[in-house]
Amino acid sequence: MEAIVSIITELLRAGIPLAAKQVQLIRGAPERVQSLQDELQFIEKSLNEYDGAFVKDNKVNEWLTQIYRLALEAKDTIDTFKTEKHTQNQRTRVARLLYAWPHGTKLRKIALKVDIIKKKIEEIDGYRKKYCVDGQVVAKPKRNSEWLEKQRREVEEENVVGFGVAVEQVTNMLLTKALKRDVVSIVGTTGSGKTTLAKRIYGSISNQFQHHAWVFVPSKYKMKDLLLAILSELMPIEEETSKLDDVKLGEKLRNFLQGKRYLIVMDGVEETQLWETLEKNKVFPNEKHGSRLLLTTRSKNVASLASSSSSRIHNIQPLDDEARWELLEKLVFKDEKCPQELVKLGKQIATKCAGLPLAIVSLSSLLARNKTYGNWLQIICKVTWYLNPQDSQPSFGILDLTYDTTIPEQLKKCLLYLGVFPSGFEIHARQIINLWVAEGLIEDTMRSKAEEIGRRYLEELNSLSLIEITRKRSDGGVRTFQIHEIWRMFCVFKSESIGFLQVHTEFGSHPFINGPWSWRLSIHYDLRYILSNRDYLPHLCSLLCFHNEDSLDSNRLTLQCKHFSRLKVLVLGSTRVSKVHGSRKSLSLLKYLKLNSPYLSSLPRTLFSLPNLLTLDIKNTCVILPCLPSGIWKMQNLRHLLLPPHTTLPKCPDHQKGLWHLQTLSTITPNENTAALIFGSKFPSLIKLTLNSQDMEQTKRCLECLYKLHCLQKLKIISPTKFPTARTSFPASLVKVSLVKTDLVADDVMRMLECLDHLQVLKLLKKSIRGPKLEMTPNSFPQLRFLFMEEILVKTWRMGDGAMGSLEELTITRCHELESLPKQLWQLHNIRQVKVNSPSQYLRRELEQPSVQRCEVQIHF
Repeated sequence: MEAIVSIITELLRAGIPLAAKQVQLIRGAPERVQSLQDELQFIEKSLNEYDGAFVKDNKVNEWLTQIYRLALEAKDTIDTFKTEKHTQNQRTRVARLLYAWPHGTKLRKIALKVDIIKKKIEEIDGYRKKYCVDGQVVAKPKRNSEWLEKQRREVEEENVVGFGVAVEQVTNMLLTKALKRDVVSIVGTTGSGKTTLAKRIYGSISNQFQHHAWVFVPSKYKMKDLLLAILSELMPIEEETSKLDDVKLGEKLRNFLQGKRYLIVMDGVEETQLWETLEKNKVFPNEKHGSRLLLTTRSKNVASLASSSSSRIHNIQPLDDEARWELLEKLVFKDEKCPQELVKLGKQIATKCAGLPLAIVSLSSLLARNKTYGNWLQIICKVTWYLNPQDSQPSFGILDLTYDTTIPEQLKKCLLYLGVFPSGFEIHARQIINLWVAEGLIEDTMRSKAEEIGRRYLEELNSLSLIEITRKRSDGGVRTFQIHEIWRMFCVFKSESIGFLQVHTEFGSHPFINGPWSWRLSIHYDLRYILSNRDYLPHLCSLLCFHNEDSLDSNRLTLQCKHFSRLKVLVLGSTRVSKVHGSRKSLSLLKYLKLNSPYLSSLPRTLFSLPNLLTLDIKNTCVILPCLPSGIWKMQNLRHLLLPPHTTLPKCPDHQKGLWHLQTLSTITPNENTAALIFGSKFPSLIKLTLNSQDMEQTKRCLECLYKLHCLQKLKIISPTKFPTARTSFPASLVKVSLVKTDLVADDVMRMLECLDHLQVLKLLKKSIRGPKLEMTPNSFPQLRFLFMEEILVKTWRMGDGAMGSLEELTITRCHELESLPKQLWQLHNIRQVKVNSPSQYLRRELEQPSVQRCEVQIHF
């Protein structure tokens, strides 16, 4: 319940200004609304004392839950007002007169609702004063953090198996013959066994060093206490020493270690600032005596800062199937063997824990209570529930500690939101960022767009080992990722307990009887059941559907959006929805719409005139849209438009301004007026553009106008085309260019692209270029870092001196006509990797020569 306050305050902060701003529209009720605003602001301030606290008393829990529900009611009232206001504004002047009476009636009902909410506030506050004594029922995080820290260490120090190879690898890193002081880092997520691994190594090699010390770094540490802990491992601590400040203690430690060979283990270093301070003050002498430091950390940033290279960093891998079962069997049966009838089930349960020791340890006590086939069968069916049994202390305590003390405040809700995705789901970075924006979890700032902030947040989550990157973009950024199963479970339970979101699976929603109801809902199984539950629908703000092949949705469904009048986010995965019915009124609040159903063949025209929509993604549907409805030009807030193939843009009326906030337009088929739209600056903020047309002339006309897109960074062309003659047609802002099946003359491509000073990624794919030679002039492509060639029809490749001076990676795939690579390639200073897949016989012989092995060369046949 401790995070409930931040959710409530977010809601109130969003709703209060709107109610106050529109108060004059509710005739006869301005004083009421102003009074409500004052009440809610007071509640928001008074609740700050509960933020981050572990609430144990049921009376306080009930009080917070009632406030939460009241906030939902207030939000619902505000959204009703917004919908009514938008509907009235969309009407003509005559229609406004005709609807004046019903409109006024609705506004009066809203004013009455405000009075009811205000009265409820007084009642709930009275309950708090009568029944709750704050000092007796709320334990601040500091009191619980000691227990949580102890639990984390105990779990980490379990006799975890499966680390034989890791022990050998890290030991070899520490016992090299190099005399210079070296730092080795062990990186892994919470409960992955970092401490266990470090303790095994420390116990086996510490006697090879003149002095050695082990120190645990608590989440909330003081430098003085940390230095005293290290010193106490190395020498007796006198009373005078304990009175020194951290600067003097640092000097004392440095003087003691000077000239000696030492091993210091720092377990749980999570902040770069700690290591920077130790290095700045030269606490650990950097001499040539073979000294070593071993760090364990969840943060990849800490490891990169402390260790001299990636070769000194060990990333803990999940336990394999054999080690998972060995650990589970050991914890459940101690020194005995598992009965044969339970082995198969036990191995399946161990597999469900995804190789994380913490999850296995959490389940082992439950399995040990009742070692029967029937009990274990129930557990495997609902393993995600049982990982959070209703004990006096939550088994997620370690993750709670990480969540409360390590994860930055701005990342917490973004992390929890990852719980909407099913287990093992490969999450697309762009999709989750756009969802965060639509949900209001990140917003534009004076310096950065929300999408840029979202990309930074993903990097931070990766740095904290909370997510695992599964695919990277060609420029090295995150394309797709997964959240570790134990963290996904944590996000689901945490979110449901505070009412942030709710997940519906084949086993039903998780049983939080006393938890608040959520207005965000993710369905992983039976969409039909939810659609028939009218209690859910009117208040839902976010509905995300991820179809399961075993779902009961055997027949195709029709989605009636009139039941979702508050909906802001709608994601239909591969569900069996074949029709979507919705009016402009019922969908007026929608900000994110993704339709991915293969059964969907038509869409209501109202979807293309929604005023608040930020993202419209229908690229993977079977919908055929020869031309978008003209209402698209009314969608002034649209940021990302992803369309199915063969879709064209309509003409823009003279009185209508363009889509000024549009950043992504993919994929569009140029027609006779597309070039005019680009030339007329109808997309001034466009960052990414994908063109796909069989009409070469129409595509060429669009390319000739690209210089008008001053923000364009990514251009993708799919299908045959011609390049413009003017070299200035392409904007200098381009960072990435992808050509697919364009059938262009190689000389034309080089002439057009080589002068782009900011170009970092070039992808020449599937017969995109042809010609006898590919020639790069001297000093061309100055910023190019990644070059991909696939099935290009070129025989000879030549490079002038200084060309591609920044190149880091080169990938060549199935270029069967390419006979050799330019010799200048091997002289580039930044090149790290060359991958060649299915090369020609001539190129293969060349690459096998030792003279070209200056960088890593991978050849696959």
